[in-house]
Amino acid sequence: MNQLENPDFVNQLNVHLAAGGVIAFPTDTVWGLGALPIKEGAEALWEIKQRPPEKHLIVMSNSTEHLLPFMYNFSDRAIKLGKKHWPGALTIVGNNDPIFGSVRIPNHSVFAKLCGVIDGNCLATTSANISGQPVLQSADAIRNVFPDIIVIEDNGIRPAGIASTVIRVTGDDMEILRQGAISV
Repeated sequence: MNQLENPDFVNQLNVHLAAGGVIAFPTDTVWGLGALPIKEGAEALWEIKQRPPEKHLIVMSNSTEHLLPFMYNFSDRAIKLGKKHWPGALTIVGNNDPIFGSVRIPNHSVFAKLCGVIDGNCLATTSANISGQPVLQSADAIRNVFPDIIVIEDNGIRPAGIASTVIRVTGDDMEILRQGAISV
């Protein structure tokens, strides 16, 4: 039985997240670390990753509907770009929120299923690595570096290994902050 089809595992997962816990999961691009998109979740991510808090986090989900609360002050152009490229490897920076300034919908079936079973249906996320180090490439590597987190198995659907393209959209202006897996 798949982890996310096991009601006991899903309950344990939601209790862990509600307590400020961090999890690891596959996406279409790279492995990620995630927590609930609340202050405690953000703090847990920054701590475990040894990342400075001034670096914002990405809120990811399996649906634009779940991301809408994090897309305030997003321009029409930002929303249109999301609709065009999601699910997929595009991260959009669209507001000035100091914690959750970016959004994305990965194109990965395990991540989509994860969002379908967690409370709130979205996660504050960052790549699975210690800040400044290479991104970890497997569930086993993640367990070695972060032994106290829950790892969601990739079920044989491995991340491509190329980070998402990150863009900032202000009004009608777009700036590419990181060229990644897709061209915009």
